[in-house]
Amino acid sequence: MRLQLIQLFSFLALSAFAQQPQPDSEVKNDSKVLDRTQVDFLFSYYHQEGNNSAVTGGKGTEKLTDVASTIIVNVPVRSTHSIQVEYGISYYTSASSDNINPYSISSASSDNLVHKLDITSSFKDTVNNSQRGFKVGATHQNNFGGIRIGGFYSKESEDRNREVKIQGSISLDKWALYYPISKLYPIELKGQGDLVDTDKRYSYNFSLAYKQILTTRLQMQLAGELIYQTGLLSTPFHRVYFTEQDAPKLEKLPSHKLRIPLTLRLNYFLLDRLIVRSLYRFYVDDFGVRAHSINIELPFKITNFFSLYPFYNFHTQTAANYFKGYKEHNLSEKYYTSDYDLSNLISYELGGGVYYAPVYNIATIKRRKKNRHAIAWKKLELRYAYYKRSTGLYANIVSTHFGFIF
Repeated sequence: MRLQLIQLFSFLALSAFAQQPQPDSEVKNDSKVLDRTQVDFLFSYYHQEGNNSAVTGGKGTEKLTDVASTIIVNVPVRSTHSIQVEYGISYYTSASSDNINPYSISSASSDNLVHKLDITSSFKDTVNNSQRGFKVGATHQNNFGGIRIGGFYSKESEDRNREVKIQGSISLDKWALYYPISKLYPIELKGQGDLVDTDKRYSYNFSLAYKQILTTRLQMQLAGELIYQTGLLSTPFHRVYFTEQDAPKLEKLPSHKLRIPLTLRLNYFLLDRLIVRSLYRFYVDDFGVRAHSINIELPFKITNFFSLYPFYNFHTQTAANYFKGYKEHNLSEKYYTSDYDLSNLISYELGGGVYYAPVYNIATIKRRKKNRHAIAWKKLELRYAYYKRSTGLYANIVSTHFGFIF
């Protein structure tokens, strides 16, 4: 399991936290908030069940539990310069993970720790209404690690109704950081020599986004990405079974991949207290996957500082050219996978959340020293989601967000 669902849920949760409508008083006092250090704590609990594990060739348990926490610290260095540090740690247990543990193959389950660090430095140009910055980051876990570097530039129109943002990044990932990659092979394939050409993967990402306020009630954003990957794109512990034999082979995919996601966001203030947030995403890659996603979120402000938001996400995709289920592949095929993340599927996500950010803070701790800011607990958010897809996999996730200023 590549933890793609966990990454998806983390992205959706972080996006929701970032997009919540702010109370009117907080918007008015934004200039005061910006020159203080902001600290956000995010926690999530994720659990999934299914019976199509790619580790065991397209069948077998996909049971997985993940507990994750993230801290985001934004420090204004000057009025035009800020540094943001984001550190996340995730602990997961998977019923199929022990099949890939290079040091053990006996137990029914295993666990892993994933660490992620990103540092972003941003600079504002108030004269030209622009912002630029760069970002460096790293990811580390027992059998996988990577580093990345990127930059961005954005510019607003003079009336601040339009904004264009350009981003780019390069990532280098490596399998099996502390031992030969052959130790990650399924037990049946160990000792058969080099089954892959490389243990590295390179990713190049370029994105362009355009945002505009169309009317007093309607906002729009268009975004497109180009993602090119090269290197080891298959997973070195995924089994594939064939019709002609009982012994498995290692999953094999092309060494190059081009991915193109396109996104349209529309936010409409239907009533003074009700916003309709909608998103449509089209995805295509040269593996043969075509996908459509629609997301609807309805934040409703019960008061100026308390909001509720139900949401619904629908997703459908075609199968990759190289996907087939357990024992459906033929030995004559050049590429093959039984990873159901690349299968023909339909999925939905349903849930809701609450957002609380009172005018005078949830709680405040005053400093004894003079000329020192008080520590303020500014906001609290709780979110729950249920995920289900046509392959039989289902998942639950609970997320929390605590926001502070110092």
